[in-house]
Amino acid sequence: MKTIRQVSLDSHKAVNELILKEGYRIVKTEFSFNQSIVAWIEEPLRADLPSVHCFLKVVENSQPVPLVYEYVSSAFNPFDSKAVHLFRVPESVVRAEPTRLSAVA
Repeated sequence: MKTIRQVSLDSHKAVNELILKEGYRIVKTEFSFNQSIVAWIEEPLRADLPSVHCFLKVVENSQPVPLVYEYVSSAFNPFDSKAVHLFRVPESVVRAEPTRLSAVA
């Protein structure tokens, strides 16, 4: 069995850290009614699966990111023509260079 979780992300954080079950999948990203960023995540419900750390960075449109960041999804707010993009940040980058991440976007 599996479920879909709704997770609010902080666009002002250098990196959002989530603890999810191995095999998770980010299905969708969108703006919520209060302008926060929400990710919809499919996650297995099996108790025997280990948990993994997932590091996500919310980036505004046209902002540069390092090449090692992996694009995941985008959200568009049609009411004020604003777009944000969600990138997965490798754990090695988060652990090795935590101060550099905040300077990127």
